[in-house]
Amino acid sequence: MKLKNLKLVNFRSYEDIFLDFSPGINIFIGDNGSGKTNILEAIYVLSLTKSNRIAHDLDLIKTGFNKSIITGEVLHDDYVKKYQVSIDKFSKKVYINNFQIKKISEYISNFCITSFLPNDIEIIKGSPSIRRNLLNIQIGEIYNHYLKYLNEYNTLLKMRNEYLKRLNINAFSDMKYLEVINEKMASISSKIYYFRFFYLEEINNLISKIYYKLSGIKELKVEYVNNLGITSYNEEKIKEILLTKWKKNLNKEMLQGMTLTGLHRDDLIFSINNQDARIYASQGQQRLIVIAYKIAELMIFKKIKGEYPVLLLDDVFSEIDIKKRNNIIKFLKSDIQVIITTTDIEDISKDLVDCARVFKIKNGEIKIKGGVKNGRKSTRKL
Repeated sequence: MKLKNLKLVNFRSYEDIFLDFSPGINIFIGDNGSGKTNILEAIYVLSLTKSNRIAHDLDLIKTGFNKSIITGEVLHDDYVKKYQVSIDKFSKKVYINNFQIKKISEYISNFCITSFLPNDIEIIKGSPSIRRNLLNIQIGEIYNHYLKYLNEYNTLLKMRNEYLKRLNINAFSDMKYLEVINEKMASISSKIYYFRFFYLEEINNLISKIYYKLSGIKELKVEYVNNLGITSYNEEKIKEILLTKWKKNLNKEMLQGMTLTGLHRDDLIFSINNQDARIYASQGQQRLIVIAYKIAELMIFKKIKGEYPVLLLDDVFSEIDIKKRNNIIKFLKSDIQVIITTTDIEDISKDLVDCARVFKIKNGEIKIKGGVKNGRKSTRKL
């Protein structure tokens, strides 16, 4: 898939802009704070309906305005779809071809992206919730119904936690209600585990070879750490273990008012030569591990969906030496659309720049190689 164009109305620093993209390489050059990262953030929101940088949607609206609209046309094989995300203080609405999609989960997985952003180093160093979120986004972009299962699981988890608190206060509450929730949660958990095990098997089939090509180091692996003690998918075994653990730990869970066992507590461990990358890998190695993971994601997406997602790279080359930079560039095939930001064009290979559409951002204006688009007012509308 290729993002053909992007229109922003009252988004972040932009009041009204329209950008046409190359189907290949696109490079945004600008100083820190110039607004180049806002472009990538807008594309991220257009794909996933939420920001990768902030928690509150209202912060995306340009100061002094009440509503922000992000619109883009995307080429899928030989047809074009129009996507739109509209945010105001009352709601967030999403549209495909001007038709409102009521459920966010049905919108996601239509226009898909893969991104490498500066804070993605936290995938290695950060909390387990960051890695679970990464996994959920990636699988959800490939399989729309995964998100539906996940939403159902989270609803059941909330209900179970609330009822555990009630049981702690009133031990005479109906235990059968909890048993019904347990059965439903175990069933939906087995479906989610299936996707997670399958996806990580695909990742591990690719990531070690990719990392070797990037760094010259072999044996990179991603281990799925779960509190069930299982290393491969088995539907009935998963259900059995969950129900047994919930029954065994009932008193402890009642006291704490929360579910202590389940996929909401799982984690990923990245290891190089069987050593935990959080401890033994340098920051440079950790950065390359994440890039290798994202490249593997691109390949899996292509294998399953038949097309590549759009690749977003935010200042990815500035902290990587020239040799490794060139190794990364080799993976940027002509049929992958890439949108890159940088503060210095010298960080990017001349061969890559020569075949790219280059956008220069300065003083609220976006200048394009071969033309100029005003960063404050667009003359074209979607």
